[in-house]
Amino acid sequence: MENSVRNNDEIEIDLRQIFAVIMSKIVIIILVGIITGLLAFIGSKLLIKPVYKSQTSLYVLNQQNQGTTTLSDLQSSAKLTQDYMILVKSRTVTEKVIRELNLNMTKGGLAKNISVSTSSDSRVLEITISSHDPYEAKRIADKVAEISADSICDIMQIEKVNIFEEANVPTAPSSPNCMKNAMLAFVLGFVLAVAVVVIRFVMNDTINTSDDIERYLGISTLALIPLSEGLDDNSDHSSSRRKKRKQNSSKKGDK
Repeated sequence: MENSVRNNDEIEIDLRQIFAVIMSKIVIIILVGIITGLLAFIGSKLLIKPVYKSQTSLYVLNQQNQGTTTLSDLQSSAKLTQDYMILVKSRTVTEKVIRELNLNMTKGGLAKNISVSTSSDSRVLEITISSHDPYEAKRIADKVAEISADSICDIMQIEKVNIFEEANVPTAPSSPNCMKNAMLAFVLGFVLAVAVVVIRFVMNDTINTSDDIERYLGISTLALIPLSEGLDDNSDHSSSRRKKRKQNSSKKGDK
């Protein structure tokens, strides 16, 4: 029981010392976090190209009977949305888009920039295009929607796929988020600075006070000998006086 109490006391003292060391270096720690945050913000602004996203929407309805829409039509169209999503990013669509817009990219590169999503039990396909040029993103989105609608009609034998929402010209980049990167870098720099301070404190095994002697060596100190700066100064003055006296005596002997 006594050993456990002592161990708990030692752990509590160590934690207090660690906290005291961190608080003594808190200005430097915060400064490191601010510097890393500023570097991340500047790097995001200057080194990372902004990416713009443009979105368009298709409405796909698989009608079995012309002129009337039944519940089975809605259910079958909702189940086929996964097939439609695959068709939008198919090689047939990407190659035709590249050819008609004369894009300087491969079909695989274009497919990576195409994102297709749909909500559950919905017949709406949302097509999102990512590009470094906002106007190019709109052009590609509109063309992908147009060619995808024709391909879905041909392959799935659907009369018509409606484009009910044209692509927009993005006014602001979707990435990078400079403020988010700066905040993450600040937190990372802050944590790393705290870790460095704690590791240096834990790895430091030098004995600085009498309490350290009793804690680590288990030896009680009998007395402390203070170092007086005044004594050191007086000894320096006395030694300098002695040197001057010797120099004066040697000069007199030479005369």
